[in-house]
Amino acid sequence: MDKSSDLIRAMAEQHGLKRALEKFPDGVKGAAERGLRPVGAMPAGNSPITHPAPVFNPEQFERGK
Repeated sequence: MDKSSDLIRAMAEQHGLKRALEKFPDGVKGAAERGLRPVGAMPAGNSPITHPAPVFNPEQFERGK
């Protein structure tokens, strides 16, 4: 068994998909591989650990009070 198979098996067990992996191994492995791929490239100037979405700041809503 290679490292990716071990990772997929562990993820399936964590998410309650052990039985699905036993019955439909190709389907679960394919879904896991598709889910592990990035959706798209990060915007310029952001690293993979950067959170590109704005963060909610409640102080901005209290300024007018």
